[in-house]
Amino acid sequence: MHKHYHVPKTYFLTHSVGCLPKQTSDDVAKDFFGPWQASGGNAWPDWLGILTRFRVSMGEILGVSGNTICPQTNVSSALTKIIHSLPMRKGRDVILLSEQDFPTIGFALKQAERAGYKLKFITGNITDAQVWADAMDNTVAVAHITHALSNTSHLLPVADICKAAKAADIITIVDIAQSVGIVPIHIPDWQADFVIGTSVKFMCGGPGACFMYASDEMIELSHPIDVGWFSHENPFEMDIRDFRYADDAMRFFGGTPSPAPFAAALSAHTLLNKSGIEAAHIYVQSVLNDLVSELEDGVLVSPRNAAQRGGTLVVAPGGVAPKHRTQFTESLNAANILFDEREEGFRFSFHHYTPKEDVKTLSDVLNRL
Repeated sequence: MHKHYHVPKTYFLTHSVGCLPKQTSDDVAKDFFGPWQASGGNAWPDWLGILTRFRVSMGEILGVSGNTICPQTNVSSALTKIIHSLPMRKGRDVILLSEQDFPTIGFALKQAERAGYKLKFITGNITDAQVWADAMDNTVAVAHITHALSNTSHLLPVADICKAAKAADIITIVDIAQSVGIVPIHIPDWQADFVIGTSVKFMCGGPGACFMYASDEMIELSHPIDVGWFSHENPFEMDIRDFRYADDAMRFFGGTPSPAPFAAALSAHTLLNKSGIEAAHIYVQSVLNDLVSELEDGVLVSPRNAAQRGGTLVVAPGGVAPKHRTQFTESLNAANILFDEREEGFRFSFHHYTPKEDVKTLSDVLNRL
């Protein structure tokens, strides 16, 4: 698949931004700029068709109906829309989350305190479903679960956590930003209430094309505050005194959409589907298996077990000693390897376009740890 993408040499940053498919520029020119150039204001029928196709395509990738998918600008907005659409339940005012969630999750959920919620951070081993279950008392309203942890690449047992939450009458929101596109996901297997994600990373669709899934039950239950004319049952009815929520996930949408990011994302979907997420996952986990087999436990942060791991390798040479980090950074820079660093360690991600020769370059540096 390497030939189909613009891939910088020794690029291991897909967990940040997925590489641009070579066909995307032409596809966006045709689907977004083409109607605009040809018909001006009459481009809207074609532009709205982009959103419909995105919903259907994203639904197929996740194993759900397109009617349960709502396009979003970013994950933070999607999470905020969800939280403030739910009815408050007497005695249930706690939102469970983890300190290992991406910081934007905590920032967005912190604002829920204005509505009367309290935040409770899971302590202990968050990859253990029982740890979550033990925290799910009758004060908990919502549990936010990150599928793939961005700083370690651990996969959480989402299905088991959601099962425990459902038994405790707790609403679940699953963040798949770091897993969608590289880990096969079938939402019905989880029985999650909501799922939120982005196209910018392993989906290779660029920023601005995010999404949320809402189960049929949650669509019926939710009444978003952040609405606009595209949240309406009939956006083109144009009666300012009569707002009725859309009967599907579009009630979470809001105002006038920006179709261009979703045109780019659709182009990436086409290419990703050509090889398949399952094939990409198998290739990446094979590469990771080879790499982790060369690393000692004191260096490896990510799981050794492929079933517990996303598409990213995280290592911490010499623990957190600044001297070792500096030496390792110098070695990576000398090899022109593109990577990033968090407190937990150095991050390297892989996709179906990552060539074997680049993996060998990284392996040589890792072997010098």
